Amino acid sequence: MSSLSSVFFSLSLADSRAWSLSSSDMFSVKSFFLALSKVSNPILFLPAKFLWSSKAPSKVKALAWLVAHGKVNTNDKLQLRRPYKSLYPQWCILHKGNGESIDHIFLHYPVTIGLWHKLFNLAGLAWVPPRSIEDMLVIAFKGLGNSLRGKTLWQIACLTLLWMVWQERNNRIFEDKGRMEEML
Repeated sequence: MSSLSSVFFSLSLADSRAWSLSSSDMFSVKSFFLALSKVSNPILFLPAKFLWSSKAPSKVKALAWLVAHGKVNTNDKLQLRRPYKSLYPQWCILHKGNGESIDHIFLHYPVTIGLWHKLFNLAGLAWVPPRSIEDMLVIAFKGLGNSLRGKTLWQIACLTLLWMVWQERNNRIFEDKGRMEEML
């Protein structure tokens, strides 16, 4: 309330709306986005073009967006929300061990890291795993060349890998069916 004490109203002036982030004083998505990207961490916006411009199905793109922003409901997230509901709070269904997190499932789980290595080897790239999946999605790899076809294939391959791992995890949890690691 103390911050409002310095605000004074003029009864002689008419009310008006003004958007200070634009030269025309009118709201636009562009001006808002530019203001957000200056204030916020610009890394949060970088995977957007990679994800949404790909030819992958919308549900795959949506999953990748959630992964990039750390919003996928893994055991560690569910444990924070409802600690009394989780039977095995730190249990990973994929390798029947400790520590299910977004980075673990999509990047550091031994089978997943093997799949990433295979993908990068197919593209002829040397690869060192980054510390987080967010870092992975921010890096602009030129996996299969600069052509439109190469970029499209690379996008689809990366997003498909995320989708396959998530589907395998969910099949093991909800349908009690899992594939052998070699089948992934």
